[in-house]
This record gives sequence, C-alpha cells and structure tokens, in this order.
Amino acid sequence: MSENKGKENASFRKAKKRAGNVLSDPQRVSKLVEASRKKMDKLEMGEVELKGIIGTIKTFIRMLRAFGTGQYQAIPWVTILMIVAALIYFITPLDLLPDFIPITGYLDDFTIILAVFHRFKEDVIAFQTWESTINN
Repeated sequence: MSENKGKENASFRKAKKRAGNVLSDPQRVSKLVEASRKKMDKLEMGEVELKGIIGTIKTFIRMLRAFGTGQYQAIPWVTILMIVAALIYFITPLDLLPDFIPITGYLDDFTIILAVFHRFKEDVIAFQTWESTINN
C-alpha cells in the first residue's frame, strides 16, 4: 500500500498514523477490538450477504487480540500495523464514504479491509494455521 501512497485517501492515512499509538497501549488495542466487533455484529444482522468480508474482519480481530495478549507474536510489525489501520478505518463512521449511507457507505471500508488482506495474505494464512493448531 505504501507504493500507492498518492492514491490512498486521507482518512486511511490518518488511520495508519494512529495505528502505532494504538499498538503501544494494550487498553487501546482492547478498545479497538471491542469497537470492531460491535460494528461487525451490526453488519452481520443486516440484510446484505457479507460473509467473506465479515470473515476477514473477524480474522483481523482475532489476530489483533492474539498479538495484543502476546499469544501470537510471529507477525511482522508492518502487517499488524496495517491491520490496525484497517480496523480503525472500519470503525470510523465519517471516512471517504460516510457509513450512514446505506450499503455504499461501507464500500470504502471493505475495499481497505480487502486490500490489506490481499497485501498480507501470507501472514494471515500463517496466523490461521497457528490458530488451528492451538484449537485442536
């Protein structure tokens, strides 16, 4: 995403700047996890089928929680930083497309989430593999 810096919207640039501060404070990590879960729960109750994107958001939340608690540290700093930035963007109601606009308001959020997922897919898969070993 850094190579597309000129194409990033201002709200996501702000979210990336805030991400480092969030990661430096366990309470802020917990608050971000909780806020992301609440917003995701609202989406799950909506009429639009969003299983794929909701699954990605849930994975990001689990990754952040595991990283924040120290359970999973085998994640590159840039990956967790971008996941935090994507979740900050996701919970921010007034971004490029305000979330109060039905369906359309979430398109930018989903675009950011999916872009981060695709950029760091190998790290996400590594986390899911680790997660499956501890859940068995």
